[in-house]
Amino acid sequence: MTAVRIGTVVYAIGIAGRVMTDLVPAIGFSVVAGVGASLALVGIRPWIRSTMAGNDVSTIVGGRNFGNQIGMFAGTIGAAGLFALVGQADTGNVAALLVAPGLVLLGALWLLVVGRNDRPVVATVSQTREERAPGMLGLATKLGIVGVMSGFYVSLITPFVPLYLTRSGATSSIAAIVVATMSVAQLVTSAVLAKRKTSDRPFTLFLVTELAAGLLAVALAFALSSSVFVVAAVLIARAAFVSVAVIAEETIQYAVIPGNAAGFVFGISQTAFLVGDALGGAVGGPLWQSAGPIWLAVTAGGVTIANAFVMPLLLRRRTPSTVQEADAV
Repeated sequence: MTAVRIGTVVYAIGIAGRVMTDLVPAIGFSVVAGVGASLALVGIRPWIRSTMAGNDVSTIVGGRNFGNQIGMFAGTIGAAGLFALVGQADTGNVAALLVAPGLVLLGALWLLVVGRNDRPVVATVSQTREERAPGMLGLATKLGIVGVMSGFYVSLITPFVPLYLTRSGATSSIAAIVVATMSVAQLVTSAVLAKRKTSDRPFTLFLVTELAAGLLAVALAFALSSSVFVVAAVLIARAAFVSVAVIAEETIQYAVIPGNAAGFVFGISQTAFLVGDALGGAVGGPLWQSAGPIWLAVTAGGVTIANAFVMPLLLRRRTPSTVQEADAV
């Protein structure tokens, strides 16, 4: 938990510093915020891993993602409210950037008083039979490949959603409504999965939902020439499938990563995702300009479809006992 506490404080400092608009301070504090966020994200997973029993992994993962969706939805509405109340763009930006680190620091204070979970943890197969598992470097490499692919296709779609909508004829207000509806779709999906197990077979669930998300990304390319309502429906459906795939992927990660290596392996996975996100950001803009939105959507869909098969193929090659555990979650 120490890494999570430090990460939240560093993240709050980085966000607060973003009120400075000069180039060098803005870049510097953005780096600080990124370091803090990554530290917290990597640190929280080993802590969760150490406090959960094998039979409630999917419920905890679903609940955590539901909390994330609630926070993002409330934050979006709160930021919009600040802009509306202040009435000035510059003042609204500053107000939002000062409220955000305050909320993060409240989370840090909660982390200072939260106690350890004294419930005995049921040892999982991957913990009790580590001698049969491949080396952690090999597992980290496999998850790194998946992380790069995931980060790559996410940055090819998510930043361009408003552009896809306006390209299909939507006004700015309609585009905002569609984006909000996408968040609601993910929120509802996470809420449902938080109350029940994701599946008896998380590999199958990931394959199906990730494949559906990839096919919908390809469908987006063909929908651009049709009605804006078709484009909106495709994006909303894709958001829901992505939400399920993320929960299934995290469930699998908790099942196949031994507890004593969680920090190292999750750190590699998170770093790989950020690398893929940066690569996608570097490729997405030029690809949109040179080849157009259709080929950008097709590329994102192709990478997503490939990832749907790559992750199960890589991680199912772990020991039969580990696979059995992951499929039983």
